[in-house]
Amino acid sequence: MRLPAGRRARVVAILAGLLLAAAGALALLAYLPAGDDRPHPFNQDRNAVWLEHRWLERPHSEAEITALVRDLRARGVRYAFPHVIPFDRAGRLPAHDREQMRRFLAVARREAPGLQVLPWVGGLRVGWRRQKAGSIELADLGQRQRIVAECRGLIDEGFDGIHLNVEPVGDGNVEFLSLLRALRPAIGDATLSLSAIRPGPIALPGAPNFLWTPDYYARVGALADQVVVMAYDTALPTPGLYARYVAWASRSASAALRDSSRHARLLMGVPTYDETGLMHRGGVETPEQALRGIVQGLRGVGADGTFEGVALYAHWTTDEKEWATYDRLWRGR
Repeated sequence: MRLPAGRRARVVAILAGLLLAAAGALALLAYLPAGDDRPHPFNQDRNAVWLEHRWLERPHSEAEITALVRDLRARGVRYAFPHVIPFDRAGRLPAHDREQMRRFLAVARREAPGLQVLPWVGGLRVGWRRQKAGSIELADLGQRQRIVAECRGLIDEGFDGIHLNVEPVGDGNVEFLSLLRALRPAIGDATLSLSAIRPGPIALPGAPNFLWTPDYYARVGALADQVVVMAYDTALPTPGLYARYVAWASRSASAALRDSSRHARLLMGVPTYDETGLMHRGGVETPEQALRGIVQGLRGVGADGTFEGVALYAHWTTDEKEWATYDRLWRGR
């Protein structure tokens, strides 16, 4: 049945008004400032930073290492993740400088006794990477076993644990969970830390590597001691949207780990790199927006006892201005 012309005009006008209101609401969410920069209680100086592979794989003097670890201690860093060359297709770590590893650990123990050094190990999955060929095939049981053995060897060298970063891992990937189950007893009481894909409310059809659902966070958290959320490379176009997403991600990941059986601790990753591309815009995903979002997400929730700190990615891209932002917004200095 056709509506009278006058009534059709009113319906069209109402629909147009609703669409205009929805567009206005989206614009407000996108462009209005977001986040919380008021004083807060969430920093306990149990923060983390990813370090270049040169610190474990190239000779450095004791003076250089001393300057680094003293600076990390002064900046409230509890966990250092120095990079180690990725696993090869056989699941082995290529030859590296064990004398430098031992020198680094000895200086860290002497100059910053509370600093935990967790070598950052892992690599890219076969068939996924944009520029480099991947080397890790999680479905390969033999490779997983050799990865576990290599990680045990790093613990035997005296490290406080390992920080595992395999990318990309799709939501619900059971082979990754199998790797974590094998690592857990192999490294004993040492810390099992891992980099986690950014959280989302649902799995994205056709893009399982883009988000991890709360259910998968809980399953991962049941096997690890520490989950470090890579809360960047979101492709969001404005600072307001990014800060709002980080606030939600902080609450969501904290709740998911609270519901896991092991109560893994949560660290939220903060980007300090400036490159601009499809996934990361240097003027959008900034330390300021990330930290303001984290504080807003934790406000009134307190992270349910799971939250531990923030993790800067990465040490070699963090300049003095960004350290000052971290000190002001996160450490209250």
